[in-house]
Amino acid sequence: MEQWIWIIVFIVALLVEVITSGTLVSIWFSAGALFAYAVQLFNGPLILQVIVFLAVSIGALLAIRPIAHTYFRGNTVPTNADRIIGQRTHLTKAISNNHWGEVNVYGVVWSAVEINNRSLDVGTEVKIIAIEGAKLIVEEIN
Repeated sequence: MEQWIWIIVFIVALLVEVITSGTLVSIWFSAGALFAYAVQLFNGPLILQVIVFLAVSIGALLAIRPIAHTYFRGNTVPTNADRIIGQRTHLTKAISNNHWGEVNVYGVVWSAVEINNRSLDVGTEVKIIAIEGAKLIVEEIN
């Protein structure tokens, strides 16, 4: 049974990814399972297999997810609100990992998220990068 564990983990993670419509939920574990399986093929000890699995899974998540998230962000529909893209403003409500922030542009309050999913404090100067639905995608101006 031990010889099949990484293949089973790979298949289950891949199935979860397919079932969740490619939302990048478990593909990282598939990659980790493949590398752990390679270690197993070379008769590496189980503890090394687990370490490789965790390292590759976490590494893939940290390295690829931000790039893929930006790439798969979705289509934006042009509207007359596009004139605010490129504008600079200040946050009126902080952005955190769990909560959208807010900005005031031309007297209209918009929800805002940071393009790289970073937290920003109230008063931070930001540039509007895009509009996605009813929220603005912003980045901090250094």
